[in-house]
Amino acid sequence: MFKTLKMMLKLKKTYRINTILYILRQLPLVNRILPPSLTGHKILSAIVTLILIIWEITAIFAGKLIYYFGAIGYTRQLSDNIPSDVLFVQMLFILTIGGLFMNVDFLNYRKDKYYAMMIFKLNAKEYTLLDFCSSLVKIIVGTLPVAIYMGLLWNVPLWFLILIPFSVALGKFIYAAYVLSSFDRTGVVHYAGKSLISWFAALVIILAAIILPAFEIELPRELCMGGILILIPVGLLCVKKVLCYKDYLKINKFMLNQVDMDMAKAKNRGDNTITSSLDEGSLVTSNKKGFEFLNDIFVKRHKKILWKPAVNLTIMYLALALIINVGLAFLPNGRLACGNMIEKMIPYFVYIVCISNRGMYYTRALFINCDHSMLTFSFYKKRNNVLKLFIIRLREIVKINLLPAFALGLALASCVFMPGDIESVKKGLVIILTIVAESTVFSIHCLMLYYLFQPYNVNTEVKNVYYYIAIFLTYALLYVLMFQRIPALTFGLACLIFSVVYTVITCILVYNLAPKTFKLKD
Repeated sequence: MFKTLKMMLKLKKTYRINTILYILRQLPLVNRILPPSLTGHKILSAIVTLILIIWEITAIFAGKLIYYFGAIGYTRQLSDNIPSDVLFVQMLFILTIGGLFMNVDFLNYRKDKYYAMMIFKLNAKEYTLLDFCSSLVKIIVGTLPVAIYMGLLWNVPLWFLILIPFSVALGKFIYAAYVLSSFDRTGVVHYAGKSLISWFAALVIILAAIILPAFEIELPRELCMGGILILIPVGLLCVKKVLCYKDYLKINKFMLNQVDMDMAKAKNRGDNTITSSLDEGSLVTSNKKGFEFLNDIFVKRHKKILWKPAVNLTIMYLALALIINVGLAFLPNGRLACGNMIEKMIPYFVYIVCISNRGMYYTRALFINCDHSMLTFSFYKKRNNVLKLFIIRLREIVKINLLPAFALGLALASCVFMPGDIESVKKGLVIILTIVAESTVFSIHCLMLYYLFQPYNVNTEVKNVYYYIAIFLTYALLYVLMFQRIPALTFGLACLIFSVVYTVITCILVYNLAPKTFKLKD
């Protein structure tokens, strides 16, 4: 057991350090300083090890801070009447149930696990249990101080806050025991997030977490506390199954092979979807000239992957709006409560608009079926031509994303509308314009990142660290924005102004930088 633990820690450290070095080597100035290997460089090795320690400590607490002060803390803005202690326990109960089946660090896929079991032939049972238990220790260490600090601010009993991390950690054994039992019965590993049912259940849980406080619906505090604490005895009953299981090597081999196959299929499916969706049934022609001709042909040939998903999203948003409005007709004060909820959540819909945006799919299709070949020609990378084509493509992606964005704005506006109330009509118009402006910004942003970083290599793989950093910063900014209570009119005007300013700034950046950055990479 000690040998396995020592090897596990060594492998994890090596893998993390290699990841850090890979990131550092992508930085122009740092790349010149770093040697090919850390062997014989004690000071540099110590610096990288220090970065690793900071990374690990940050990872333990950052997720918990986001979870408690973000996911749970955000609901305080949705409800004005539910007591803080009740809201805290209610949200924790709902999200914990979802986390038991969607966020389980058991039989998860990692390269260091593959090396340990398949190459170094370490004991699969010992490695799996040590790895699983280390993740539970991180949960307890990260959750305990954060839960106590926030819970005391929300007037939650201290004894309950102390038991929260142990309830969550032992609750993970329930899912682990389920995975092992189902593998014995079916020979298939049902890991977290694989089935559509699990994702649908997660969606229902998220909606429940938002809708209940928004409509001032509170669950009994004692019931929620009991639901969380019952995980302790149930989890203890499942510990025996996890500790005494014998076929860990078999189940890990199956899991690692299955995930490898799924990842390969997903990549091939992504590439094949783009290439196979070309409209080749008839001759595609255009009366336009120059870059307009090139763009027109591209859009017509790729209408299945560009316009079809946008139309499907539009239909989904309109259908959802119809269902909600029919439901509100049977609730006396439902429309008023729904309108207040939407007004409070206007910044939150920035994230929904972002994930609905087709910008990344558009740029991927551009590279695979157009730029991958055209970037070999020098005229294609000339400054004026780059800007001209960028503006043409920006116009197209804005049009594509405008359809579902307008539908989403219309759906939200319909929920805010109160018959005979002029103010509700004004609010609805502001919401529509806000969503449209947000969609425009994300369309610009995706295309700008593509031109300034060109993240794809010749194998259509994303290997650009700066691109990942830009995406991370984008989502981090959205996350912060989600928790700001900004009046709908103020937020809408800010979005409209920002979309215009951002367009101008982007065109300037593309004109000056893209001729050097928009190129083929190995």
